[in-house]
Amino acid sequence: MNADEYSARHFGAATFAAFDPGNEAQREAAAALRDRLVTIGFGPDRAGALFGLADVADVRASRTAYYDALVLPADAAGAAARFFVLHEPQTEAVLRAWLGDAGVDLLREMAALVSVDRGLRSLVSASWFAGALIFADARAYNALWPGDPFPDYVMPPGGDSVGLQRVAPRAPRNAALDICCGAGAQALAAAAYSKRVTGVDVNPRALRFARFNAAVNRIEHVDFVLSDVYEGLGNARFDTIVANPPFVPWPPDDAELLYRGGGAAGDDVVRRILAGAVTRLEPGGALTIVADLANVASLAERIAHWQGETRRTLILLQRHYELLEYAETHAAHHDSSADRQAQTVRLLQHFDRADVTSLDFGYIVQDGMSGPALIQRTGAMLGGAISADVGAWFAHQRRLVAGQIENARISLAPELRLVDIAERAPDGTVSMSCYAAPGPQSLHEYTAVSRGAFAVLMRVAAGGLCVRDIHEPEAARELVPLLVRGLVRCT
Repeated sequence: MNADEYSARHFGAATFAAFDPGNEAQREAAAALRDRLVTIGFGPDRAGALFGLADVADVRASRTAYYDALVLPADAAGAAARFFVLHEPQTEAVLRAWLGDAGVDLLREMAALVSVDRGLRSLVSASWFAGALIFADARAYNALWPGDPFPDYVMPPGGDSVGLQRVAPRAPRNAALDICCGAGAQALAAAAYSKRVTGVDVNPRALRFARFNAAVNRIEHVDFVLSDVYEGLGNARFDTIVANPPFVPWPPDDAELLYRGGGAAGDDVVRRILAGAVTRLEPGGALTIVADLANVASLAERIAHWQGETRRTLILLQRHYELLEYAETHAAHHDSSADRQAQTVRLLQHFDRADVTSLDFGYIVQDGMSGPALIQRTGAMLGGAISADVGAWFAHQRRLVAGQIENARISLAPELRLVDIAERAPDGTVSMSCYAAPGPQSLHEYTAVSRGAFAVLMRVAAGGLCVRDIHEPEAARELVPLLVRGLVRCT
């Protein structure tokens, strides 16, 4: 049974099946629903703050009672948060008071509400992503969905969605593609800087949600197409590709969820996206994938094999997982302790069979041009968007490849600070350690450098230098890797 069948059987109809993108009245009603939520205080700048969080994506289902009793206000904005995020029922009279008759009637027509003993409950979640209101399925593992969500479940934006939006370069583009678009969050975010956007997914149900969300946000220059990665796109090319594909390493004999299982090593869809990007991504464009990445030490080599050539690749690693912790996380939804432990062991056994020896959460970024790969650990996106710095890093790399940089002015990478630390050992000896310390919007990690490299960085930080000004042989040798890594940039 899939979610549409379950909804039709238990709730009377399939969610958003009644939505017609060509129906102007429905489109206007959908946009008015967004306006209403903004007016009552459940808007893009306040929805997360209602929970005391930076983003609705950070809400934890296990803390529902805490949010309800001690955090959320007792006004209309709090009522919206309870209804669309915590999925608490409200009487129809109360719901109409803050949402309005037109909003309630539209959601009824869209089979997004269900009658329960205490009134009405929302079958959909509402959250804000890059300024867009995103309706998706009710958050997983709540009273609406028994056990695991159905295979065609449409996920709300989560932490991986937020990370992808913070990392993907956002220069003005002609044509953007969102692969595995789900409810359309990344496609609608890309619409802010792209003349035309296409979202693709293999889940027809997800496309219904995405089309409704485009109408909600009055975004008309986006199309949503049923396609398995690139298969339904003809010969179209793009100068931006973003993807939040299924990436969890999963036993092949287990039931697959369309949004989760990424094959034995978790990279089945990632591999197909990268292989196809060779003919789909315009040179100088931007491809950004968010995923759990297995066996990072060999990832650059595998990417080159998948693509049949070596392309400039920035692999940003945000978090390293212990395999036991990772398996426990993906077994946590089971009801009993025995079932959770059994599933944990099952996943660990699968990792061993699939030769998954390490897992990291991170991002693969390319610009469609030949070049080496750089693996970079960073925690910066936890504190802010690094998309501008990622775009600047690639622009710098293209400048290096173009050559003739002797007269190029150079500067430190944005927000980079230089730290010189004296440390006294127990025996009384003193050693000096030098670091390049990134700010919250830098792609770099806290990096130890040699004394010679530190001296070069200090000269660059003083300003006014061109590449030719660092002409001493030893200093010039220190400069080269700093330029390659992008700690020093051509401006």
